[in-house]
Amino acid sequence: MESRIPLPTDNIYKFYALFGLLLLIFGFASFLYVNQSNNDLIFEVGVEYETLKADPSRSISQEARFQLLRKELEISQSNKTFFLSCLGAVIGIGIYMMWYGFKKWHNEVQPIQDEMARLSLEKLRRELEEDEST
Repeated sequence: MESRIPLPTDNIYKFYALFGLLLLIFGFASFLYVNQSNNDLIFEVGVEYETLKADPSRSISQEARFQLLRKELEISQSNKTFFLSCLGAVIGIGIYMMWYGFKKWHNEVQPIQDEMARLSLEKLRRELEEDEST
């Protein structure tokens, strides 16, 4: 199967910039996913947890369920904090890669390519003038 999306393999700075953009998009999408999954879990477990919490005379099985739900909510919150911290690092790396790649590409590579295109155009114009004069 042939890829229809051309990848920038002609220069490493383009790769850095576009890979950084990919990390940024992935980071934001994952950020939304982590928040949504955590909210879904809280809404799913929260009603039962609060119901058991309000009942002072819980049976042994209800107390066990209450403790399990409490622990599940605590773990969910700590997982959310950890995942969001990791995603913050991924987003930060993505932003840095984009900045570095686009900066180097714009300041070092693109001026050379522009100069080569300008010189090539001048050469073609001279050749055209020579052909017209003969």
